[in-house]
Amino acid sequence: MKHVLVLALVLSSTAACGDDDASPDAGPGDAGMDAFVPLEDAGIDAPVVEPDVCDALELPRRPLQSGTGAAFGDVAGDFTVLTTDQGAWTLSDHWTGCESYVFINHTGTDYARQYWESFPDRLLTNSRPNVHYFFGNYEDHPVRAKARAEEMQGFFDEAFARTTPEEEAAWRPRVHFIETPLPDVEGPIGDLVRANPTVQHTFAIDRLQRFDEGGSLSVVAAGAFVARMEMAAYFSPYYDHLDGVQRRVDEEDATVVPVMEEEAVTERILIRDAALPADLSGFDRLSVDVQVTCHLAPGDCSEWDRIAYVHVCDDAECTTANELVRWITPYSRPGRRRWLLEASPLLPLLGDGGTKTLRVTMGPAWEEATPRVVSVSLRLQSSGDARASEALLAFRGGEFNAEYNAGQTPFVFTPPADATRVELVTIVSGHGQTERDNCAEWCNHVHDFSIGGSVHTIDHEGQAGQARGCADRAGEGVVPGQWGNWAPSRAAWCPGLPVAPTVMDITADVVLGEENTVAYSARFDGGEPRGGSMDLSTYVVVYR
Repeated sequence: MKHVLVLALVLSSTAACGDDDASPDAGPGDAGMDAFVPLEDAGIDAPVVEPDVCDALELPRRPLQSGTGAAFGDVAGDFTVLTTDQGAWTLSDHWTGCESYVFINHTGTDYARQYWESFPDRLLTNSRPNVHYFFGNYEDHPVRAKARAEEMQGFFDEAFARTTPEEEAAWRPRVHFIETPLPDVEGPIGDLVRANPTVQHTFAIDRLQRFDEGGSLSVVAAGAFVARMEMAAYFSPYYDHLDGVQRRVDEEDATVVPVMEEEAVTERILIRDAALPADLSGFDRLSVDVQVTCHLAPGDCSEWDRIAYVHVCDDAECTTANELVRWITPYSRPGRRRWLLEASPLLPLLGDGGTKTLRVTMGPAWEEATPRVVSVSLRLQSSGDARASEALLAFRGGEFNAEYNAGQTPFVFTPPADATRVELVTIVSGHGQTERDNCAEWCNHVHDFSIGGSVHTIDHEGQAGQARGCADRAGEGVVPGQWGNWAPSRAAWCPGLPVAPTVMDITADVVLGEENTVAYSARFDGGEPRGGSMDLSTYVVVYR
């Protein structure tokens, strides 16, 4: 109940900031006169500003924008909905700039009935406090629409009866039951629904005040997909992530090098030139800003989770290339995804600067073409940290079978005598599902790197198969609402999330200025690999 308790604390703090300090003799005109006198000069304590959820979670705010959009991705304008228990609810009256607004709608289908009749308790328990939930419906008559809203209100009344008074007080103002059929709602909400021929089980307004498709409420239980209201709890952490990425981009001092700028594409493998500064020696930080948007029906926004990359090419045709960053595409999820992928150790792959050819891959070339809008840019920064001077490809993965280790030739390298640090940087994710053990996607694959008498290990023990392991990382960028089995964690990756590099400091194990050898092998279940494939890139990175 951690999130509930945080919100309850806000409410108790607000209650403590009442009228106790107000003067009983103050008249209605006094406030206007005092406004012209600095309070401290008048000997009056400054008024207590009532804390809200933004203060409690230490979240920055955004002002309400003027919006008129009626399409997903547009800025949502101010709206009013009529609710069963709170009357007319208007966005501008409640806007803080640190919250999101999630709509869960009864569409008249069996799928909708599953999540509509599921228990609300877990939705409240698992939700962050900075979210409002609206329950709408597509009933074809106002009387039936109001009855449907009152039905959901009754479900929540039962749930609140099972909670503490503090928890009820925290959440009641944040759940709203719309008694008007969604297509009949005036303003942006009704405009959005009327403009989209496909009924929307969910949609949302994120912290950037943009309409988002919301997506699926499905989760695998007892071997089958079922729809549960509680899955909506993962939307708001993801919107916090998007807000955080936008703020970082707005606030960071970075040199931005476009690779793709709002390109409408259908192919999955794209080769582009990037005009880097002529001299990169002054930069020590590198990240890759990836934005992919699809506002089509779910089935038209890529059906499967696929491996995606940015590679730095050795030639204009990109016949050979080195991996810079990797992410996994989400299952068939409309909307916008965005991540900043860390790549500072691999900055040397960009060479001295100038024009470089890069390859952006978002799945296999043979897969059905999917329209989407893609932006990719390199972000170069000078932080004063040590700068990587060399990044040498040491190992690559392959078929994760009994011959896997035999194909891994030890790597010999000579770090310069004046090196200050040497690292192994590995990007790894296991894929494929063998009949016996669902390896290498759902198994613990272990990777050993031996150098100078030491063994450095990447071990994914306990990661694969956690029922909500990936869903719980929505705040890190895992895209919620995917139309697939996205919630459980894999070994080393999640659908809709970057694959973070593993960095191991091997400085103490190498002899600077002399030849060193690093050997690599992988294990599964204490023995040799026996199925699936291992997508691995390991670099020896030297700092000077």
